Amino acid sequence: MITTGLIYNPPLASRLVVSFASFPHLSTVCLAHAIAKRVEGLDTYTWNNIIRGYLDGNHPKEAVLIYSHVRSKGGVDSYTLQFAIKACVLMQAILEGKQMHGQCFKLGFASEIIVQTVLLSMYSLFGELACMQQVFDETPHRDLVMWNSILAAYAQNNFPYQTLAFTRAMVSSGVRLNGVSLVSVLSSCSSLKAIQEGKEIHGYVIRNLIYMDVILYNAFINMYSKCGSLSNAERIFQMMPIRNVVSWTSMIDGYRYNNCLIEAIHLFKGLECENIRLDEVTMLCIISMCAKPGSFELVDWIDHHVEKNGIGKGSITISNALMDMHAKCGNIQKACQIFNGIVEKTLVSWTTIIHGLAMNGQGKPAFLRFCQMQREGYKPDKIVFLSVLSACSHTGMVDEGLKCFSSMINDYHINPLMEHYGCIVDLLCRAGLINEAFEFVKNMQDKPDTIIWRMLLVACRSQRDISLAKQIMHYFNEMGPENVEDYGLLSNLYAMVDQWDNVEEIRKEMKVGRMVKKLPGYSAI
Repeated sequence: MITTGLIYNPPLASRLVVSFASFPHLSTVCLAHAIAKRVEGLDTYTWNNIIRGYLDGNHPKEAVLIYSHVRSKGGVDSYTLQFAIKACVLMQAILEGKQMHGQCFKLGFASEIIVQTVLLSMYSLFGELACMQQVFDETPHRDLVMWNSILAAYAQNNFPYQTLAFTRAMVSSGVRLNGVSLVSVLSSCSSLKAIQEGKEIHGYVIRNLIYMDVILYNAFINMYSKCGSLSNAERIFQMMPIRNVVSWTSMIDGYRYNNCLIEAIHLFKGLECENIRLDEVTMLCIISMCAKPGSFELVDWIDHHVEKNGIGKGSITISNALMDMHAKCGNIQKACQIFNGIVEKTLVSWTTIIHGLAMNGQGKPAFLRFCQMQREGYKPDKIVFLSVLSACSHTGMVDEGLKCFSSMINDYHINPLMEHYGCIVDLLCRAGLINEAFEFVKNMQDKPDTIIWRMLLVACRSQRDISLAKQIMHYFNEMGPENVEDYGLLSNLYAMVDQWDNVEEIRKEMKVGRMVKKLPGYSAI
């Protein structure tokens, strides 16, 4: 074509360019682009194929540059804008995406259903739900794809009530739900534990003879399991014509969610007999179930099973889960062994081992690991600091704990949560520094909650400090509703020092205030 001059014939050149652009390799798409630049009169369809070629090869910046070139020549259509918006999504460029939205209005394509759908998807992926809702409201004719997009957006961004509301509006508009719609709705029913709405959806599927593929079956299993209806989840699992690894994992996770450990292990063994290749998600589900104190035999069995089958070998996620499992079951030596064997540790790995050491009373080793983590360049977050402060609290490391708390605020600019304040109060109270703890609480940036004051009150009882206990009760009264447990603590404190008149006075106040213990104590033996 070059030697004969046919390369400059627009119809023939267009077919050649489209042919090269259909291969998602950078070299071939660049070749298509080079040919197109030398030929005058190529149509928009040809340039759209070049843009799509760059997108398929994951080169969004080049796609946007081609869009700018096409727009300067005035050859833009709705498909060009669609590809350009998708390029903005791939680049994670919300500002450029909004600019594309503005150009849709300027060029007169804002009412095109294909443009509105891709804008809806873009705003959903960026979490700009207000803009997404505006696009949806301004769309006069909504098809099934657009309805599914907004349902998925609200479901994935954890707005289950809105998902259910739009589902009702969708049905009222005469649009028939399909499998994609139903998966989003069932996910929201799971989040809300809305068993009644979930059953209504099940009835809708049966009445409308909607084809149930494996994805929809799995969604029903997850919904019934999260809503506590294991019998329905089991019934659907048994009636499935084809099960994949997600089906088994969903059912196992349902047993885990409802604390049915034996049934989950039994199903897991059945999964092995089916010769279905396990994935990391299934294994993580089982490991998380065994991460409970006392399940030593299951822990050994899981450990042996992972090593024997090589599941998740080299996976940092599996290693972190195994480490957490052994730490929670008291085998901190094994947890440390797994940690030392991880080649490329992550912040989650450090957090897990520090928390495990703290949980097993290894305060000093936990603090040393924390220092080592900082030396290796890892930036601690709120969770790591909480684990370290807890370790310092349980081992009486007052100075180290206060330094950590100060470093968290001044060096890492992390605003403390109420749990961080609670660790410091517990640290000081355990060390007998109850007055220092009281001053710390009074100077807190955030308003202390009842748990903080209750910790001080318990410390007052331990040290028989009645005057400070009275001051604490004064703060309790200022906070609003009176708590019967706190008055009970103060009553016991007076009884310990034989001030029975004050005990009787407190009991009278409780009777006048009609304070009754809402959650009576019970034995866990």
